[in-house]
Parts: sequence; C-alpha cells; structure tokens
Amino acid sequence: MSEYFGMIGSRVITVLVVTIAALTMMTSSASAEVIDRIVAQVNDEIITLYELEEAALPYLVQEGQNPQVLQDDDQREALLGDVLDNLIGRILIAEAAEEMELEVSEAQIDEWLTMMAQQQNMTKDQFRQAIGQFGIDYETYREIVHDNLLQMQIAQVRAGGGGVSESEVDSEYRRRFGSPDAVERRLEVRHILLIPDQVDGGEQAARQRLEEMREQIEAGEASFAELAESESQGPGAERGGNIGTFARGELAASFEDIIFELEVGELTGPVDTEFGIHLIEVLNSEEAENQRVAQQKQQIRAELQEREMERQLESFIDTLRSRAFVDVRF
Repeated sequence: MSEYFGMIGSRVITVLVVTIAALTMMTSSASAEVIDRIVAQVNDEIITLYELEEAALPYLVQEGQNPQVLQDDDQREALLGDVLDNLIGRILIAEAAEEMELEVSEAQIDEWLTMMAQQQNMTKDQFRQAIGQFGIDYETYREIVHDNLLQMQIAQVRAGGGGVSESEVDSEYRRRFGSPDAVERRLEVRHILLIPDQVDGGEQAARQRLEEMREQIEAGEASFAELAESESQGPGAERGGNIGTFARGELAASFEDIIFELEVGELTGPVDTEFGIHLIEVLNSEEAENQRVAQQKQQIRAELQEREMERQLESFIDTLRSRAFVDVRF
C-alpha cells in the first residue's frame, strides 16, 4: 500500500495543519437542532440529513476549505450539495470495491497514519491530538483514510498500472522550466581568503600577501593546504582551504563566475568577491546527474500520477452512478 500514500497523504495532513487556527476559532452552526430526514438513497443505502451534517466538517477540511463557510447561509446549501455528492460516491465506491474484492486493512491505515505523523515530526499521540483539535473524532478520521486508500486502489486498477510516461513528464517539465540539463558540472574547490578589514594594512596589504602566497605555491616553496590552514580567514581553512564540491546555483554568483572559468589544477587570484580577496584552485571536475532537475521531475511525475488517478476515479464514479439507483432529495 505504500505506493498509494505519497499520492494522497501530504495533501490531507497539510490541510489539517494549515486550517487548525480557523477551526479552533469556529462557532459551529452544526450544534443547532436538525430535524432529520432522508436526503438521498443510493441503491439500498440511505443518507440522512444528520449524516450529511456530520460529514460536512471532515469533507471541507480534506478539501482545503475553511469550515467557517458553513456559517454562511448563502454558501452552506451549495457546500452541503458537494458533501452529498461525495457521500454518494463513497457508497458507490464501497459497493464496487466489495464486488472487486478490494479491501484496506487496519494495518494499512496504521501505516499511513504513522507516515503522516513522521512527516509532521509528531508522535502518534501528538498526531491524534492534532486531529482532535478539528472536532473530528479519530475513528471518523480513520474512516476517511480508509475510504481514500480504497479509492486509490480502485483508481490504480482502473489505470491498469500504466502510470505516467517519461515523455509526459518531460513535456510538462519543458512547459514549466524550459529544456532541462540532464547533467551538470560539479567542481571541488579550495581557496585562501583574506578579509581586508581584518588584515593590518587593509586591502593593499591583503592583496600583497596573497600575491606572495601564490608565488610560494607556484615555486613549490609551500603547499596550498599549508598556507590555507595557517593564514586563510575563510571557511574550510582547517581542511586546507577545501570548501567542498558544488554545482552552479549552490554558491554566491560572484564566486561561481570565477570557478566555472577555471580548469582543474588552475590557480587564480588574488580575486575579489563580496567576501574578501581569494586565491582559488579547482581540485576536481565531474559530470553528474542534475539533482535539481531530477527532483523537479520527481515532483511533476507525482503530480501527474495523482491527476491521472483522480481522473480515473471520477470517471469510474460517473459510470457507477449512471448504473445505480440514485434518488437525491436534498
């Protein structure tokens, strides 16, 4: 079941976290007396007005809508109509799942809830308390999770495991970001930095000392690492001036503009950046998968998969509804 979780989990819990302030301020109109009556029949199942009212808050929270809109008489009836459509769909899905012999176990629900708690850096008890702050009973929330997971199972069956093609992902990437760079150049760099304000004699003295160090390095009189450890005022001094391996976009532009013009082993400087005056050497250059592009494509793939599964589910519910006895009296 874990393949389903990424599709539906984060949206639901994000909505719960974001809307908590609105819910705690809410004076619910649901506390008013409701005269119960049947609002719909779906095959042999009935939906009462009481059940419709009870389902409204969980539905709105899951859909990312502020529950306070239920207090607006102009919007309330239309929103309850949406809730009723959702309840009808849930009944039809449950009946179809039984015929297809699909089910969601308690262990799968627990796995989903555990993952959601971990994503929010919460313990299970903290997560449960967060749910309760919405006025949603925890068992009711488990039923929502059950229905969501069941819907995702059916959507995957309907999609036939086809998923989203790489050409679709690439096309969407180009639409959003332009042509991707599949690989990127990554440089391992070291430097010696002097900060003029922290050098006796200021900028002129700093520049002169760096010139002397460069001459020493080129003459073999001292190593870059030794001078960096003893004299550099910048990051990486304790590592012989090595500040790590970087791709474009990961360092200050003024520094990147210098290093990406260098060849491996080339020593340059003194050169100025907003940080001070440097001697710089590129130790290594490699071509690697562009991690930024890979992450963006992964996000796009997840979005397209969720969109396709929602489309499959909506189509299936429409088909079920056309074949079922549905009598709406709301």
